[in-house]
Amino acid sequence: MAGPRSIVCQVSETHEHLFNSARRWAETALDSYSESADPDDSDFAIHHMAVAIEHLCKSYLASVDEALLTQKERLTDADRLALSDDKTLHKLRTVSGKIAMERAEEQLSKPFQKRDDLDSLRDNRNGLTHMGSATPSDCRQLLTAGILCVEQLLPAISRTPESFWERHHGLSKQIVEMSVGEQQLRYDMKVRKARKAGSDFTHRLGSTPDREALKASLASAEIWGLSLPMTCPACESQGSVRGREWTSGDPYDGEWFLPRQFTCLVCGLDLSRDELELAGMTMQRFSDYEDDPSWEPDTDPFDG
Repeated sequence: MAGPRSIVCQVSETHEHLFNSARRWAETALDSYSESADPDDSDFAIHHMAVAIEHLCKSYLASVDEALLTQKERLTDADRLALSDDKTLHKLRTVSGKIAMERAEEQLSKPFQKRDDLDSLRDNRNGLTHMGSATPSDCRQLLTAGILCVEQLLPAISRTPESFWERHHGLSKQIVEMSVGEQQLRYDMKVRKARKAGSDFTHRLGSTPDREALKASLASAEIWGLSLPMTCPACESQGSVRGREWTSGDPYDGEWFLPRQFTCLVCGLDLSRDELELAGMTMQRFSDYEDDPSWEPDTDPFDG
């Protein structure tokens, strides 16, 4: 299976420039987060972290091939000349942050964690940049998505978290731990509530002969979209996790199932986003590439 495409030759100046820029923006994001006393100040942390993610994705792409920064298949001599000078570097027309992230995923052969939160992080940054306002969001949750994205990219460019976060390395770990801890508390409360609802439902049915048939029919109810059966973490009935398919386009990378929402019709448990991860319903490969043992190369039609 193909792994992440990483640096195998001399590091480009563009890669270094973008890496250092990403590090500066991430530093100011965590500075803003640690120093803010007003919830409105979180706008700066969110905005700066989103910029850091875009620049780090582009830094990674530049380490693979600088042409990945553009819509072109290859760079012209003029493009490369512009990239070689700090005074003209900004003149190269690059792809958007959204496309840069998608291309980084393709090169990594794996989708980023907490993709929904990463999308929200980018959307909030765009709202703040263009209209001065953003959708009310959990700052720590969005920063956590950004931090985990950084951690996923760094090995592909032969960097360490310590070298990226420097004096904020401890804070970056603390933000993730606090966010996961809060999510765990909310998840546990939701599961306990659903478990009670499922118990009450079963109790009301009593020992009627139709009880198991009814539960089975609920478990097998048709669910929209791509879905996989999954045991409910609250009542242990069979529920369904819905999601979407992701592929890098390379058959050797396989296809991934990205869960989006879990529903149990027996106890009413409904999980989404980070709750799915806490329930163990994480993204997974469901169609890896396999060599066909019966495959034989075509014979040359001009032979014989």
